[in-house]
Amino acid sequence: MNLKLFKKKQISVKNQKKRENSVFFIWVFLLTLFAYPIIKTLIDLNILLSTGRLIGTDDWLNLTISHQEKIAANVLSDQRKILIVSGSNALFGLSAKQISQTTGIKAINLASHAGLGGEYILSRSQKLINQGDIVLLPLEYPFYSSPGISYDFNEYMVLSKFIISYDPKSLSKISPISFLTFVLENACSWPNYSEYQNFFRGDLSRKVIDKRLQQQRILFGCYSGLTLNEYGDETCNIGKDDAPTLPTISVTALPHSLGKIDPGGYLKTFIEVAREKGAILIPLYPVSTRTDDYQNPSFQASAQTIKTFWEEQNIPFLDSLENSLLAPELMYDTNYHPKDNGRKKRTQIIIDLINQQLNY
Repeated sequence: MNLKLFKKKQISVKNQKKRENSVFFIWVFLLTLFAYPIIKTLIDLNILLSTGRLIGTDDWLNLTISHQEKIAANVLSDQRKILIVSGSNALFGLSAKQISQTTGIKAINLASHAGLGGEYILSRSQKLINQGDIVLLPLEYPFYSSPGISYDFNEYMVLSKFIISYDPKSLSKISPISFLTFVLENACSWPNYSEYQNFFRGDLSRKVIDKRLQQQRILFGCYSGLTLNEYGDETCNIGKDDAPTLPTISVTALPHSLGKIDPGGYLKTFIEVAREKGAILIPLYPVSTRTDDYQNPSFQASAQTIKTFWEEQNIPFLDSLENSLLAPELMYDTNYHPKDNGRKKRTQIIIDLINQQLNY
């Protein structure tokens, strides 16, 4: 009888130890899971501080946008102006200077980088719109199918880096789920030194950042934020019309299918705000490289989908896909960036559309 009790006690002790071991390993797992993002962030910060922060897209974009918005803000509120709002297809591809000189209306190029996403770009432009202003919208194609800023925050590193580095107030616009997804993806990604260096500004002063942007301008010409004219146009592609045609410009920009247009409703919200302010909207196709693909019925259907969307908002869409496409030799370094001759050609077409709209 005593032997049986002894064996039962032994089994009970073993089971207790197993339970204790299981609880211990569960706690270790949970603590590791919780601590890993913190530890990884500390490692990333150590890499950052030991190697020195690189200058990234967010830096030259901040300089670019600050310069452009300052120009627009300096126009008197009762003075009509033309605002160009989009990603870089218009930064390189439309000339606010040419529009100003031809129409006699002050034009400002607010175009920046499509990686900032459509909702963010449009929301920044809203505060600069006044009664009677004309807003040109050569929006890049992905803007039409984006659900909005929370989606773009995870989809585009450019937007997340820019907001974290230069516009942290806009983090309040990001949904908690989207931000948590971003944190987890960042924590579980393999370290990429230049990527993490761009997420943290470290102890670099504005003076140091500006100095490095000056160096970038000297080394690369473009993408420094220091080559804009007094209208906000990018000028680094001026004088490059004889440059060889690069393979990077040959990609077809328009997708076969855009899916549902404006699924998150941010385009319609912008339209409502612009109307309340008494602005005239002129939607356009983004300038891009002419390729044989655009003859395909599916591409033509996608282009028609965009036109239909604007017409359903009772906004005339006077542009044509044909007029938005430039020959490869007129393009600069991507399928959205023309050389200066290409910009002049596309801008003249836009000027004609502005005159049509004003007489519509």
